[in-house]
Amino acid sequence: MTKDTPIDVTVLMPVFNGELYLKEAMESILNQTFSNFELLIINDGSSDSSHEIICSFDDDRIVYINNETNQGIVAALNEGLRLSRGKYIARMDADDMASLDRLEVQYRFLAKNTGYKLCGTNAIAINSEGKETAKIRRPHIPARVKALQLFRNAFIHPTIMADAEVMKSFGYAKAYEYAEDYLLFSQIAMHHKVINLNYNGIKYRIHNESISAKKRNEMVQSEIKTERYLLSFLFNEVSDQTLNDHHLLLRPKQNIDAAQTHSIEAHLLSIKNANREKQIFEVNALEKQLLKEWYEILKKSMQAKKLNSFISSDLFSFRMFNLKQFIKLLFA
Repeated sequence: MTKDTPIDVTVLMPVFNGELYLKEAMESILNQTFSNFELLIINDGSSDSSHEIICSFDDDRIVYINNETNQGIVAALNEGLRLSRGKYIARMDADDMASLDRLEVQYRFLAKNTGYKLCGTNAIAINSEGKETAKIRRPHIPARVKALQLFRNAFIHPTIMADAEVMKSFGYAKAYEYAEDYLLFSQIAMHHKVINLNYNGIKYRIHNESISAKKRNEMVQSEIKTERYLLSFLFNEVSDQTLNDHHLLLRPKQNIDAAQTHSIEAHLLSIKNANREKQIFEVNALEKQLLKEWYEILKKSMQAKKLNSFISSDLFSFRMFNLKQFIKLLFA
Protein backbone atom coordinates (compact mmCIF):
# COMPACT_ATOMS: atom_id res chain seq x y z
CA MET A 1 0.00 0.00 0.00
CA THR A 2 1.47 3.35 -1.06
CA LYS A 3 0.67 6.85 0.11
CA ASP A 4 -1.18 7.45 -3.17
CA THR A 5 -3.46 4.42 -2.76
CA PRO A 6 -7.07 5.50 -1.98
CA ILE A 7 -8.08 4.29 1.47
CA ASP A 8 -11.68 3.49 2.33
CA VAL A 9 -11.28 3.24 6.10
CA THR A 10 -8.76 4.42 8.67
CA VAL A 11 -8.88 2.34 11.84
CA LEU A 12 -7.67 4.70 14.56
CA MET A 13 -6.15 2.91 17.56
CA PRO A 14 -4.46 4.92 20.34
CA VAL A 15 -2.21 2.85 22.61
CA PHE A 16 -0.88 3.58 26.07
CA ASN A 17 0.74 0.70 27.95
CA GLY A 18 -1.50 -1.79 26.16
CA GLU A 19 0.81 -4.81 26.13
CA LEU A 20 -1.70 -7.22 27.73
CA TYR A 21 -4.22 -7.28 24.90
CA LEU A 22 -2.64 -5.30 22.08
CA LYS A 23 -1.66 -8.31 19.97
CA GLU A 24 -5.23 -9.68 20.03
CA ALA A 25 -6.68 -6.27 19.17
CA MET A 26 -4.35 -5.78 16.20
CA GLU A 27 -4.96 -9.30 14.89
CA SER A 28 -8.72 -8.78 15.04
CA ILE A 29 -8.33 -5.80 12.67
CA LEU A 30 -5.67 -7.22 10.37
CA ASN A 31 -7.76 -10.38 9.86
CA GLN A 32 -10.89 -8.50 8.77
CA THR A 33 -12.96 -9.67 5.80
CA PHE A 34 -12.67 -6.08 4.53
CA SER A 35 -9.17 -5.23 3.36
CA ASN A 36 -8.97 -1.65 2.04
CA PHE A 37 -8.03 0.05 5.29
CA GLU A 38 -5.09 1.46 7.15
CA LEU A 39 -4.52 0.65 10.82
CA LEU A 40 -3.25 3.92 12.25
CA ILE A 41 -1.65 3.29 15.65
CA ILE A 42 -0.69 6.18 17.91
CA ASN A 43 1.59 4.80 20.63
CA ASP A 44 1.29 7.59 23.17
CA GLY A 45 4.46 7.29 25.25
CA SER A 46 3.99 3.71 26.43
CA SER A 47 6.60 2.45 28.90
CA ASP A 48 5.75 -1.24 28.53
CA SER A 49 6.36 -3.57 25.56
CA SER A 50 3.67 -2.01 23.35
CA HIS A 51 6.29 -0.71 20.89
CA GLU A 52 7.86 -4.14 20.47
CA ILE A 53 4.47 -5.80 19.97
CA ILE A 54 3.47 -3.30 17.27
CA CYS A 55 6.81 -3.68 15.48
CA SER A 56 6.46 -7.48 15.49
CA PHE A 57 3.73 -7.20 12.84
CA ASP A 58 4.73 -7.08 9.19
CA ASP A 59 1.73 -5.62 7.38
CA ASP A 60 1.89 -2.63 5.05
CA ARG A 61 -1.58 -1.53 6.17
CA ILE A 62 -0.12 -0.51 9.55
CA VAL A 63 0.78 3.16 9.94
CA TYR A 64 2.71 3.57 13.17
CA ILE A 65 3.30 6.80 15.10
CA ASN A 66 5.46 6.43 18.21
CA ASN A 67 5.21 9.41 20.57
CA GLU A 68 8.15 9.56 22.96
CA THR A 69 6.08 11.15 25.73
CA ASN A 70 2.47 10.71 26.77
CA GLN A 71 0.27 13.46 25.32
CA GLY A 72 -3.06 12.15 26.60
CA ILE A 73 -5.98 10.46 24.85
CA VAL A 74 -7.50 13.60 23.34
CA ALA A 75 -4.22 14.71 21.77
CA ALA A 76 -3.57 11.19 20.48
CA LEU A 77 -7.03 10.95 18.93
CA ASN A 78 -6.73 14.35 17.28
CA GLU A 79 -3.30 13.44 15.94
CA GLY A 80 -4.91 10.35 14.45
CA LEU A 81 -7.69 12.39 12.86
CA ARG A 82 -5.11 14.71 11.32
CA LEU A 83 -3.02 11.88 9.88
CA SER A 84 -5.89 9.65 8.73
CA ARG A 85 -6.35 9.10 4.99
CA GLY A 86 -9.56 7.07 4.91
CA LYS A 87 -12.94 8.28 3.71
CA TYR A 88 -14.28 6.86 6.94
CA ILE A 89 -12.69 6.62 10.37
CA ALA A 90 -13.32 3.61 12.60
CA ARG A 91 -12.31 3.69 16.24
CA MET A 92 -10.65 0.76 17.95
CA ASP A 93 -9.16 0.37 21.41
CA ALA A 94 -6.04 -1.63 22.18
CA ASP A 95 -7.80 -3.98 24.60
CA ASP A 96 -10.90 -4.89 22.58
CA MET A 97 -11.45 -7.40 19.78
CA ALA A 98 -13.33 -6.59 16.59
CA SER A 99 -15.72 -9.05 15.00
CA LEU A 100 -14.05 -10.26 11.81
CA ASP A 101 -16.63 -8.64 9.51
CA ARG A 102 -17.02 -5.46 11.54
CA LEU A 103 -15.37 -3.11 9.04
CA GLU A 104 -17.21 -4.66 6.10
CA VAL A 105 -20.61 -4.38 7.81
CA GLN A 106 -20.16 -0.74 8.80
CA TYR A 107 -18.45 0.37 5.60
CA ARG A 108 -21.13 -1.17 3.39
CA PHE A 109 -23.86 0.52 5.42
CA LEU A 110 -22.29 3.98 5.27
CA ALA A 111 -21.32 3.66 1.60
CA LYS A 112 -24.88 2.66 0.70
CA ASN A 113 -26.63 5.12 3.04
CA THR A 114 -24.61 8.26 2.46
CA GLY A 115 -26.94 10.46 4.50
CA TYR A 116 -25.65 8.82 7.68
CA LYS A 117 -22.41 10.25 9.03
CA LEU A 118 -21.93 8.18 12.19
CA CYS A 119 -22.56 4.49 12.71
CA GLY A 120 -22.07 2.50 15.93
CA THR A 121 -22.87 -1.07 16.93
CA ASN A 122 -23.73 -3.22 19.91
CA ALA A 123 -20.96 -5.02 21.80
CA ILE A 124 -20.27 -8.08 23.91
CA ALA A 125 -18.67 -7.29 27.26
CA ILE A 126 -15.69 -9.43 28.26
CA ASN A 127 -13.57 -9.51 31.39
CA SER A 128 -9.79 -9.44 31.75
CA GLU A 129 -9.62 -13.14 30.86
CA GLY A 130 -11.72 -12.66 27.72
CA LYS A 131 -14.81 -14.36 29.16
CA GLU A 132 -18.11 -12.98 27.87
CA THR A 133 -20.03 -11.36 30.72
CA ALA A 134 -22.88 -9.38 29.14
CA LYS A 135 -24.43 -8.05 25.96
CA ILE A 136 -24.27 -4.28 25.56
CA ARG A 137 -27.11 -3.09 23.38
CA ARG A 138 -27.78 0.35 21.98
CA PRO A 139 -30.92 1.65 20.23
CA HIS A 140 -30.73 1.16 16.48
CA ILE A 141 -33.68 3.26 15.33
CA PRO A 142 -32.17 6.65 14.37
CA ALA A 143 -34.80 8.77 16.15
CA ARG A 144 -34.32 6.78 19.36
CA VAL A 145 -30.53 7.04 19.08
CA LYS A 146 -30.75 10.84 18.91
CA ALA A 147 -33.27 10.98 21.76
CA LEU A 148 -31.05 8.87 24.01
CA GLN A 149 -28.06 11.10 23.21
CA LEU A 150 -29.79 13.92 25.08
CA PHE A 151 -29.40 11.95 28.31
CA ARG A 152 -26.28 9.81 27.86
CA ASN A 153 -23.91 8.64 25.17
CA ALA A 154 -25.86 6.47 22.74
CA PHE A 155 -22.65 5.11 21.19
CA ILE A 156 -19.97 2.72 22.41
CA HIS A 157 -16.88 4.71 21.45
CA PRO A 158 -14.66 1.91 20.03
CA THR A 159 -17.52 0.59 17.86
CA ILE A 160 -18.05 3.70 15.78
CA MET A 161 -17.29 4.36 12.13
CA ALA A 162 -17.90 7.87 10.85
CA ASP A 163 -17.43 10.13 7.87
CA ALA A 164 -13.86 11.39 8.17
CA GLU A 165 -14.61 14.95 7.06
CA VAL A 166 -17.37 15.26 9.63
CA MET A 167 -15.23 13.87 12.45
CA LYS A 168 -12.38 16.19 11.54
CA SER A 169 -14.69 19.21 11.37
CA PHE A 170 -15.51 18.79 15.06
CA GLY A 171 -12.56 16.85 16.49
CA TYR A 172 -12.09 15.79 20.09
CA ALA A 173 -12.21 18.68 22.57
CA LYS A 174 -9.49 18.81 25.25
CA ALA A 175 -11.78 20.86 27.49
CA TYR A 176 -14.18 17.88 27.57
CA GLU A 177 -11.57 15.25 28.49
CA TYR A 178 -12.90 11.94 29.90
CA ALA A 179 -16.19 12.62 28.10
CA GLU A 180 -14.69 13.86 24.82
CA ASP A 181 -16.54 11.20 22.83
CA TYR A 182 -19.90 12.19 24.35
CA LEU A 183 -19.46 15.76 23.12
CA LEU A 184 -18.18 14.74 19.68
CA PHE A 185 -20.98 12.27 19.03
CA SER A 186 -23.53 14.78 20.37
CA GLN A 187 -22.27 17.41 17.94
CA ILE A 188 -22.51 14.98 15.04
CA ALA A 189 -25.95 13.74 16.12
CA MET A 190 -27.35 17.27 16.35
CA HIS A 191 -26.20 18.15 12.82
CA HIS A 192 -26.28 14.87 10.89
CA LYS A 193 -28.07 11.53 10.66
CA VAL A 194 -26.65 8.88 13.00
CA ILE A 195 -27.44 5.25 13.72
CA ASN A 196 -26.40 2.13 15.61
CA LEU A 197 -26.50 -1.16 13.75
CA ASN A 198 -28.20 -4.08 15.50
CA TYR A 199 -24.99 -6.07 15.33
CA ASN A 200 -22.17 -6.96 17.76
CA GLY A 201 -19.17 -5.11 16.33
CA ILE A 202 -16.65 -5.76 19.08
CA LYS A 203 -15.87 -7.64 22.24
CA TYR A 204 -15.56 -4.78 24.71
CA ARG A 205 -13.22 -5.37 27.63
CA ILE A 206 -14.47 -4.19 31.03
CA HIS A 207 -11.67 -3.51 33.51
CA ASN A 208 -11.77 -3.53 37.28
CA GLU A 209 -9.58 -0.44 37.47
CA SER A 210 -11.45 2.39 39.18
CA ILE A 211 -11.17 5.92 37.85
CA SER A 212 -9.36 8.30 40.21
CA ALA A 213 -11.35 10.89 42.13
CA LYS A 214 -9.67 13.71 40.16
CA LYS A 215 -10.47 12.13 36.80
CA ARG A 216 -14.02 11.33 37.90
CA ASN A 217 -14.61 14.96 38.80
CA GLU A 218 -13.22 16.08 35.42
CA MET A 219 -15.42 13.51 33.67
CA VAL A 220 -18.51 14.78 35.49
CA GLN A 221 -17.71 18.38 34.58
CA SER A 222 -17.24 17.36 30.92
CA GLU A 223 -20.55 15.49 30.97
CA ILE A 224 -22.33 18.53 32.42
CA LYS A 225 -20.87 20.82 29.78
CA THR A 226 -22.03 18.40 27.08
CA GLU A 227 -25.51 18.32 28.62
CA ARG A 228 -25.58 22.12 28.56
CA TYR A 229 -24.71 22.00 24.85
CA LEU A 230 -27.53 19.52 24.13
CA LEU A 231 -30.13 21.33 26.23
CA SER A 232 -29.30 24.61 24.49
CA PHE A 233 -31.11 23.30 21.41
CA LEU A 234 -34.32 23.24 23.46
CA PHE A 235 -33.90 26.16 25.88
CA ASN A 236 -32.66 29.70 25.37
CA GLU A 237 -31.12 29.60 28.85
CA VAL A 238 -29.94 26.54 30.78
CA SER A 239 -29.83 27.17 34.53
CA ASP A 240 -27.62 25.43 37.07
CA GLN A 241 -30.74 23.82 38.57
CA THR A 242 -31.70 22.47 35.16
CA LEU A 243 -28.22 20.99 34.73
CA ASN A 244 -28.30 19.49 38.21
CA ASP A 245 -31.64 17.80 37.51
CA HIS A 246 -30.49 16.63 34.09
CA HIS A 247 -27.21 15.18 35.33
CA LEU A 248 -29.07 13.13 37.95
CA LEU A 249 -30.68 11.32 35.04
CA LEU A 250 -27.24 10.28 33.80
CA ARG A 251 -25.80 9.49 37.23
CA PRO A 252 -28.74 8.98 39.60
CA LYS A 253 -28.16 8.62 43.32
CA GLN A 254 -30.09 6.27 45.56
CA ASN A 255 -32.97 7.51 47.73
CA ILE A 256 -33.73 10.71 45.84
CA ASP A 257 -35.94 12.80 48.08
CA ALA A 258 -39.46 13.89 47.15
CA ALA A 259 -38.52 17.50 46.40
CA GLN A 260 -35.78 16.44 43.99
CA THR A 261 -38.11 13.88 42.40
CA HIS A 262 -40.69 16.58 41.71
CA SER A 263 -38.00 18.90 40.34
CA ILE A 264 -36.80 16.23 37.93
CA GLU A 265 -40.37 15.51 36.80
CA ALA A 266 -40.85 19.22 36.09
CA HIS A 267 -37.58 19.24 34.14
CA LEU A 268 -38.64 16.28 32.02
CA LEU A 269 -41.97 17.95 31.31
CA SER A 270 -40.18 21.15 30.27
CA ILE A 271 -38.15 19.10 27.78
CA LYS A 272 -41.35 17.53 26.45
CA ASN A 273 -43.04 20.89 25.99
CA ALA A 274 -39.99 22.62 24.49
CA ASN A 275 -39.51 19.82 21.97
CA ARG A 276 -43.16 19.90 20.91
CA GLU A 277 -42.64 23.56 20.12
CA LYS A 278 -39.21 23.33 18.46
CA GLN A 279 -39.31 19.79 17.02
CA ILE A 280 -35.61 19.19 17.65
CA PHE A 281 -36.14 15.48 18.39
CA GLU A 282 -38.72 13.16 16.86
CA VAL A 283 -41.65 13.57 19.28
CA ASN A 284 -42.60 9.94 19.89
CA ALA A 285 -39.00 8.81 20.31
CA LEU A 286 -38.19 11.57 22.78
CA GLU A 287 -41.37 11.15 24.82
CA LYS A 288 -40.78 7.43 25.09
CA GLN A 289 -37.28 8.18 26.39
CA LEU A 290 -38.65 10.78 28.81
CA LEU A 291 -41.00 8.19 30.27
CA LYS A 292 -38.09 5.76 30.70
CA GLU A 293 -36.09 8.42 32.52
CA TRP A 294 -39.05 9.19 34.81
CA TYR A 295 -39.46 5.48 35.58
CA GLU A 296 -35.77 5.08 36.48
CA ILE A 297 -35.87 8.10 38.77
CA LEU A 298 -38.98 6.84 40.57
CA LYS A 299 -37.31 3.49 41.20
CA LYS A 300 -34.50 5.26 43.08
CA SER A 301 -36.65 7.86 44.83
CA MET A 302 -38.19 7.89 48.29
CA GLN A 303 -41.47 8.95 46.74
CA ALA A 304 -44.52 7.30 48.27
CA LYS A 305 -47.01 5.55 45.96
CA LYS A 306 -44.56 5.34 43.07
CA LEU A 307 -46.96 3.61 40.70
CA ASN A 308 -49.54 6.36 41.19
CA SER A 309 -46.86 9.00 40.58
CA PHE A 310 -45.85 7.19 37.41
CA ILE A 311 -49.28 6.92 35.79
CA SER A 312 -50.60 10.28 37.03
CA SER A 313 -47.70 12.23 35.52
CA ASP A 314 -48.17 14.14 32.27
CA LEU A 315 -45.14 12.17 31.09
CA PHE A 316 -47.23 8.99 31.05
CA SER A 317 -49.06 7.67 28.02
CA PHE A 318 -50.94 4.39 27.65
CA ARG A 319 -49.57 3.96 24.15
CA MET A 320 -46.17 3.62 25.84
CA PHE A 321 -47.54 1.09 28.32
CA ASN A 322 -44.94 -1.33 29.67
CA LEU A 323 -46.25 -4.07 31.96
CA LYS A 324 -42.82 -4.76 33.49
CA GLN A 325 -42.55 -1.13 34.60
CA PHE A 326 -45.94 -1.31 36.27
CA ILE A 327 -45.11 -4.51 38.16
CA LYS A 328 -41.72 -3.25 39.39
CA LEU A 329 -43.16 0.05 40.62
CA LEU A 330 -46.08 -1.73 42.24
CA PHE A 331 -43.69 -3.55 44.58
CA ALA A 332 -41.06 -0.81 44.88
